[in-house]
Amino acid sequence: MPIYRAGTLLIPSGPSHDPDLKHLHVVCNDTDDDGNNLIVPVASWTNDLCDDTCILLPHEHDFVRHKSWVVYRNCTIVAASGLERGIVEMQIAPHADMNAAAFLRVRNGVCRSKHTPRKIKRYFACT
Repeated sequence: MPIYRAGTLLIPSGPSHDPDLKHLHVVCNDTDDDGNNLIVPVASWTNDLCDDTCILLPHEHDFVRHKSWVVYRNCTIVAASGLERGIVEMQIAPHADMNAAAFLRVRNGVCRSKHTPRKIKRYFACT
């Protein structure tokens, strides 16, 4: 089961009192030659300290119910095999793809956000 860009996944990433809480994550690339994908989490907008590089609104994805933001500081490069295993074991739930316009904003934000870690920018070939 290949992992494709623009796809979204619900991945457990809740706080210690609710570890099974799943957050939306956007897959930013097709699985690379090393078997990895870059994923970025989405979180609810709570205050003006949130990174405003990419804000998502409810009409942009059916899982987003209110103003949300892409948390570029928590981007991760993950093995597609681990994502696939999580899906098979029903720990990770595939969700609807991002629409093209919203996905382009999410993807461009990887390079634009000052909060994206350097190793992620190198991996993603940001110039």
